[in-house]
Amino acid sequence: MQKSTVRRIVFTAIAAPALAFGAPAVAMADAHYENEFSKAGPKGATSFEVKAHAKDGRAEYHEAFEHAGPHGAVSSHTHSSAD
Repeated sequence: MQKSTVRRIVFTAIAAPALAFGAPAVAMADAHYENEFSKAGPKGATSFEVKAHAKDGRAEYHEAFEHAGPHGAVSSHTHSSAD
């Protein structure tokens, strides 16, 4: 066998059990994501926000968009959650 093939087999033999036992622990981990964007200029102002959380088996998602300009304003909000 070539050295690269042997290395792949050894790596797989070591990595597979670690992934098998470690993946469920990662799946149970808490997670949080948040991003915001704001802009203002001569044509108006815009704001966008997105948040996502997962903790203790509960997941939440929130998205908001607002814009105000010379022709009026618009607003949109989305919220979702699951247990």
